[in-house]
Parts: sequence; structure tokens; C-alpha cells
Amino acid sequence: MNTPLPLQELSAALGAFPKLRVLVLGDLFLDEYLEGEMFEISREGPIPVVKLASRVRTAGAAGNLACSLKNLGAQVSVLSLVGEDPAGEELLRQLEKKNIGTESIIRLPSKPTLTYTKIRARVANAPSREILRLDVLPEEPIDNSLEDRVLSVLGAVASELDAIIVLDQVHHLVTRRILDELPEIAAAHRLFLQGSSRERLAEFHDFNLVIPNDQEAREALGIPGEKLPAGELAGKLKQQGGHKEILLTLGPDGMAALGENREEAILLPSLAGEVVDVTGAGDAVSSAVLLGRLAGWDLHSAASVASHCASIAISRAGTHHVTLQELQEALGGN
Repeated sequence: MNTPLPLQELSAALGAFPKLRVLVLGDLFLDEYLEGEMFEISREGPIPVVKLASRVRTAGAAGNLACSLKNLGAQVSVLSLVGEDPAGEELLRQLEKKNIGTESIIRLPSKPTLTYTKIRARVANAPSREILRLDVLPEEPIDNSLEDRVLSVLGAVASELDAIIVLDQVHHLVTRRILDELPEIAAAHRLFLQGSSRERLAEFHDFNLVIPNDQEAREALGIPGEKLPAGELAGKLKQQGGHKEILLTLGPDGMAALGENREEAILLPSLAGEVVDVTGAGDAVSSAVLLGRLAGWDLHSAASVASHCASIAISRAGTHHVTLQELQEALGGN
């Protein structure tokens, strides 16, 4: 198929999304945004003193992807790790408030919850700017005993799912062993397996669909500085990992979709209008494509809808989770 399904037909099919059951597998972060006004320089040292005005906490990383899927109507749960600490409690509250399933999240009394804390400050007549970031990060990938627990939980819930989506961000929960066992688990339960990774895409194999950007794809192929046409890049990545489909995101140049039974990728132009904030655009694409493929659309049609979803996300300030109604309106539905 050289053209996607008509937008009206795709819009009408969005009603299938609330029936879909998706598990997000990946590291959870509590994202914290602190903002205030800088009113003086400390007398004890040359550092700004900021009067705190607001504190916002949200579920980040795999949590942000889960929120994106949930806002598009899917039934979503998360398999991840959090500490038995205040940050972990807040993270669970954030997810439960959005009716995202937390039953598969493993609590670790000996480990802290992962966090990203961004501190922003403003002065009179000027917008705020980020002045400091504090991260709580894992020191290493999980050990064999935790891998056993993760795989046990995964095996217990797999029969209740339609898909697993893997988000590897900091090489912690998503270990090589888990990546090696996921395709077999997905095949045994006839689940759609989708994934993305910032730095370790070369270790992914036999997924139904992977969604890297062009730089992540080049690094996975061991050619980080080499410029290849998008279609050729997608083809090499598909062959290397034994994946069924590849969706390559190209920023302002759109996307390249290489379906299961196609030898050449289809290039989709970007639909972006005014770009306000690109935060969350990747999760918007991943969410829309996954739900579209589960609803029975071909990759080209799913990617077309994802382009509309991303254009909505980047037209809003901050991390915006596109709603099912917003997407329906963008596709010309009622």
C-alpha cells in the first residue's frame, strides 16, 4: 500500500483504542520541576538565591509513555522498579491518579526511586531558565535475582495483554537477558512487541516494531558519523535486528516507515506547524503507532496518525499528552 487509509476511516477506528491492553516495560522516574525568582546573590558564595514559587511532580520516562498511551484511551499498566521512599510513593500516586495499573511495579526497600529534578529561576521582565538539574540515577543494570522477579511478573500478566512496549533509557531494568527473553514471551502469548532505546538498540532483536531516530539507528549499526538515506538506514537496521518493521523518526524531515512485507521505506513528511516544545513528541509517536497497529492498521496508516499526534504534542508548551478527542479532531472526526 502506497497511501495510508483515509483520515475519516482512521478517525472512525479510534474507537478501538479503549479496548487495547498495553504493558509499558522500562525505568520509571519521578520528574520534579522547581521554579522561583532569583532575588539576590548569596553572601556566602557567588550563587543565586531563588525563592521557591512552585513545585510540580510528574511520572517520567516509562511513566510518561504510559500517560501518553492512557490519554489516547488504552488500558495501561507498568512493569518497573521504584524504591520504598517518598519519591516512590509520589510516583505511584501520579500513575494511579491517571488509572494506570501499578500492580506490576516492584518495590525495592534498598534502592532509591530514580528522579530528575530541574530547578528553574527567573528575574524581573525575563522568562525563567533552567539553572540546575539534580538526578538520582542507577549505578548499574539490575542483577540476576531482580531479572528473575521481572520475568516472573511478566509471565504472570502476559496472557492479559495485547502488547508490550519497551522503553530503554538508562540501561537499568532492560537488561540483555530480558531483551533476549522478551520475543519468546511475546510470541507465546501472541503479543505485539514494540521498543525503543537511546543507546542500546543494537541489543534489541526480533521485535515487531522498533522506533529509533536516525542517530540512534546509525549508532546501532556502528556507523554514527555516516550519512545514509533514511530508507537504506531503516533496511539495514531491520536486517540487523531481525525486526518485522522499522519506523525511523527524522525530526523536521518526518518519518520513514519500513513495513514487514516491503523492500523500500515510505517517507512521510512532518505535519508540524508552529513548534512550541518538542518534549514528549517521541512518546506521542510511539503511542499512536502502537495503538494503530493493534487496531489493525498497516504501518503507513499508523505512522500517518502518529504524525498528527506529534504535531499536536509539539504545539503545546511542556509535556503534553494528546487526548483521544484531540487526535480525532485533528483527523477530521467529530
